[in-house]
Amino acid sequence: MLKAQDKFPEDAQYLMEELSGFNYTKLQLHRNDYVPVDIMRKFRDGLARLMMDEPVQYILGYAYFMDRNFSVNENVLIPRQDTEEMVQKIIDDHGETQKSICDIGTGSGIIAITLGLSFPNDEILATDISEDALQVAELNSENYQTNNIFFKQSDLFQNIEQQKFDIIVSNPPYIAEDEKKDMDVSVIKYEPDLALYGQDNGLEFYENITQKIQNYLSEDGILYMEFGFRQKNAIKQIFCDNLPNYVVEFHKDISGNYRYLKAKKEM
Repeated sequence: MLKAQDKFPEDAQYLMEELSGFNYTKLQLHRNDYVPVDIMRKFRDGLARLMMDEPVQYILGYAYFMDRNFSVNENVLIPRQDTEEMVQKIIDDHGETQKSICDIGTGSGIIAITLGLSFPNDEILATDISEDALQVAELNSENYQTNNIFFKQSDLFQNIEQQKFDIIVSNPPYIAEDEKKDMDVSVIKYEPDLALYGQDNGLEFYENITQKIQNYLSEDGILYMEFGFRQKNAIKQIFCDNLPNYVVEFHKDISGNYRYLKAKKEM
């Protein structure tokens, strides 16, 4: 989400690759070929939208997550690799036992659907405060026929019936308002504020979730949460204050920044 230098040529090339079905090498081999009228029209329309800073994924109407194609629009965040790493950790940790899973703030549904495809016998509840986001998630779920996922509109745990989950996962809004100066203009202009920004320096949802998580997590259940790369120490303190009996592991992304956590009650 940080500012990118001169993204336009890169995004324009990606747009043409996706519209034509050619990778970079094939595009170079066929650079003197006639471009079909429909592709050229879509490309020109896309260039005009790119010049207005619209993300290329919204122009295409889809984005990739863990090598799968998911519908996206301005009501949901564009999937990012940081989240892939957290989801892969959940898959690696899962084991063979059937589990119940809750995805809080599901957005486009990428986490819930990926886990649903990996573990078709698990029952998964995916929630979001946004009705518009849930419509996108449900469309993606239908496309992948993940019949083990149930969707519900809820502000965190507000509309969730009292029950225990083996895994709770969340990629909550964690950007502080004063971080806008460091963000890519396309994110600020087009991605949904509801899914981006958290009060209290972006820590609001970590406070709220950790205060209530014990009512919804099974005795040996695990909580996974993504967070901003500057937030580790503050979140560590939140867990010390609200869940002192939990062991928290902080994990780094491929860039070496701490980006997600795994928390479990000390047995």
